[in-house]
Amino acid sequence: MSGKNIHTYLFKAGLWRADGEYFDESGRGYPVEGESRITHRNALWYNESEMKVFGSQDVAFCNYYEIVPFHDDRDVTFWTSANDALGKLSGQFVLVGDAILSFFRSEDGAYTGAEYLLRTSDIAYRNWGTLFCSPDKLSSWMLRLNRV
Repeated sequence: MSGKNIHTYLFKAGLWRADGEYFDESGRGYPVEGESRITHRNALWYNESEMKVFGSQDVAFCNYYEIVPFHDDRDVTFWTSANDALGKLSGQFVLVGDAILSFFRSEDGAYTGAEYLLRTSDIAYRNWGTLFCSPDKLSSWMLRLNRV
């Protein structure tokens, strides 16, 4: 890993609350709230997250990530996730200065996506992301994450 690591999200166990906006495939925006619980045990990091989208039909998304911890000399690591709607996902986290980038795809290759987390302080991040099914955008989002 080049330089000093400044990140707290993922790197420190704890609870993070999220709020922001979720956009469907047509670009309609809906309020979203959720939380992300980071734990470190058994030589892995875990992220249990749930997001609730409030609209004409309230929808919740749950993910359970298993993350290989970053090594001192690497700025990239791998993760897998069990997603209740998309199935098994696999991806990578990449550290770039104040940002954590994530790229992922589903086991069958039908779904792909990316996320960008920007550290704004030790206890706050901004998050932007998008999900695709083949060439079509299914959703996108922008969130604020605050450590509780």
